[in-house]
Amino acid sequence: MKGSGRIYWTCPYYRCDRKGMLLCEGGRLSMPDKASQRDYILQYCAHDSGWRRCTVARAVSRHYERLEDEAD
Repeated sequence: MKGSGRIYWTCPYYRCDRKGMLLCEGGRLSMPDKASQRDYILQYCAHDSGWRRCTVARAVSRHYERLEDEAD
C-alpha cells in the first residue's frame, strides 16, 4: 500500500490494493476513503489471525474445503 509504510500481507487470498479498493480471490471490496482501506487491511488482510475472521476469506476457505471434500 503506497505511502503507508511496510505492510506484510498474511491473508493467502489477497491479490492487490488500488485506490479505494481491495482485490482478493473472493472478490473486490470498495472502501470510502484511504483511512478506511488502511484500517480494514490492518484489521484483516495484514493481521496474523485477523484474516481468518474476514467474511470474504472465510467464504473462500469454505469453498476450498468443499472442493477437497468432493475430491475424497
